[in-house]
Amino acid sequence: MTLATGKFGKKFIFLIFILGLIATFAFFFPPSNLALILIMNILIGIFFYFAFKIFLQKKFVISLTLPIFLIITLLSLKSFDLLNFILVTSLSIAVGLLIK
Repeated sequence: MTLATGKFGKKFIFLIFILGLIATFAFFFPPSNLALILIMNILIGIFFYFAFKIFLQKKFVISLTLPIFLIITLLSLKSFDLLNFILVTSLSIAVGLLIK
């Protein structure tokens, strides 16, 4: 593998590092309690934030990352239903409007 000398290469290696961190965290600490599940969801949210940040503007990235984090959290807690999906959607729209 060539050395990462450009901005894109350094960001790509950073994303690979975050993915490795997520994988090792999931391997060594199985998500058995709420704190570990929340830490794993935060790591996945950080990964999506930086992955979107490579290609998009910061304001738009936050608007995209928030609903992904909330949906992943609801799915991991097994409380993802229609009402919670509507609440996540409306919260995401409200945050997006406030950021603009």
